[in-house]
Amino acid sequence: MSDSTTLTPQPWTPRLAGLVVAIATFALMIATEPRLAIVWDEGYTLGREQRIRWWFQALHDPKAFAATWIPPTIELVQPDQVTAPGRFEIDSVKKLFSKRAMDWFWPFAREEPHGHPPFYAILGMVGDLLTPSQQVLPRARLGPMLLFSLTAGCLACFVAARWGMSPALATVSAWALQPHLFAHGHYATLDAIVTALWVLGLLAFVKAIAPIKHGPQWGWVLIFGVIAGWLADTKLTGWFLPIPIFVWTALARDRRGFMTLLVGGSIGLVTLYVFNPCWWHSPISGVMRFLQSNLTRGKTIPIPVLFLGRVIRTPVESLPWYNTIVWTVIASPIGFLLLGLGGVVGSIRRWKLEPILGLAVLSWGFLLALRALPHTPGHDGTRQILAAFGVMAIVVGAGVVEVARWSRRLTTVLVALAVTEAVLGLAVMMPVPLSYYSPIVGGLAGATKLGMEPTYFWDALNDEALAWLNTNTPADKRIQFATFPTSWLYLKQVGKLKPEILPGGATVPQFYVLQNRPGALSPLDHSLISRGRAAHVVSKLGVPLVWIYPYSQVETLLRGESP
Repeated sequence: MSDSTTLTPQPWTPRLAGLVVAIATFALMIATEPRLAIVWDEGYTLGREQRIRWWFQALHDPKAFAATWIPPTIELVQPDQVTAPGRFEIDSVKKLFSKRAMDWFWPFAREEPHGHPPFYAILGMVGDLLTPSQQVLPRARLGPMLLFSLTAGCLACFVAARWGMSPALATVSAWALQPHLFAHGHYATLDAIVTALWVLGLLAFVKAIAPIKHGPQWGWVLIFGVIAGWLADTKLTGWFLPIPIFVWTALARDRRGFMTLLVGGSIGLVTLYVFNPCWWHSPISGVMRFLQSNLTRGKTIPIPVLFLGRVIRTPVESLPWYNTIVWTVIASPIGFLLLGLGGVVGSIRRWKLEPILGLAVLSWGFLLALRALPHTPGHDGTRQILAAFGVMAIVVGAGVVEVARWSRRLTTVLVALAVTEAVLGLAVMMPVPLSYYSPIVGGLAGATKLGMEPTYFWDALNDEALAWLNTNTPADKRIQFATFPTSWLYLKQVGKLKPEILPGGATVPQFYVLQNRPGALSPLDHSLISRGRAAHVVSKLGVPLVWIYPYSQVETLLRGESP
């Protein structure tokens, strides 16, 4: 019995479609990347990648590197208890591989603020090889954008081969044009990488268990294992990929699935260690240290979140159990949401005949349930459940197949409407697609009235706002930000932000810059918003995203006076 339900069988088109989609997606990413401002976490990524870059430079000629080595005094990496090694500690290859050197040059997979494994940073170094003359930020974004585009191409090829071009178009659009996925796909951060690897892992698993005479397709088992290892080596979330796969395998009683999990899991374990130099000196205790760090985040970095009008200190406090369902509804274009629901219906009907359907729906539900657990980090909107939106793209394609059972004409209309809605929604929200909310809730303005956060990642501090600050800040004054991710240091280093920015300096602040993230606002910030008068505002669709206030108004409020 075939495991495919094809709308328009065209066996010669899937690979070509995949190639065209990958190239087109990458071209779109490259064209739009300059418009997306550096976000909160990217500065930390750039700092960690710089340490890796130094380590490889030192390996090339340890003595020459050590002779000129001066430990940095200001870095984009968050400080911790590990001090930079001295020259005598890095003047040979053997010393560079010592635990002392590795702990500093590879700040990953341990206690906060370095809790995540290093694959995302390794991927970000691809730009060093392909475009070494670019500035550091676009260079670091190149690897993630390539992976995002490759995933789009793989989805197109996979879905077109099984269900036809119309479901493939819907799937690719739900991947590449979902505003939050599209935005994160550019950034030198972790979550789009986790999403892409999760989706690729599912596709590789299905290819591995495709029926052949003597068991799994071992080439695909190898690919599945490597992808699973990379995924686990990016974020703790990636460690959970085998769970929905195992559940499907057990329900289907699929022998090839068990073999793929066993062999692929072993390959993944090796891959995890090979790409994680942080654990080379401590293969057991390093893992325990990593797990301890990631499973106790509530004790280290509680982050307040505004959700439906209530401020919740996650993960010390828990978001409502239904928060991920709400996010799925309000952050998805309506057309994709409806087709996704159709895909769930189709998966129930055909889950055993078409493994990808059961796997996609199980993964979708599992990822939503995982973030809905008590005391799970729930900050930054959809960022912590981004992989669920990636898997949803497959379910959307399945929804097209389901609708086609009733009416092919209706299918064409629904796909056209869904894609058009996504294109328009994304175009309207640029260059701040992370502030996208569905028309179901009235877009950004409606979501703000509902008590959701308009922004959270500093992605609205765009070039126009930076130019305004550069023009209006006197040379003897500085800028004070409400929060200080090290991304501001990068902007200073490359000359996009010219005034002094470091707090505690001799210069007096001229401006106070505040983003509209209500959950994180201090009492002073609330007073400033309600009583002050901004000198400049970055807004979208009438909703303020960033305010720039004269610092004199802050001083007035601190004195208890009215500005």
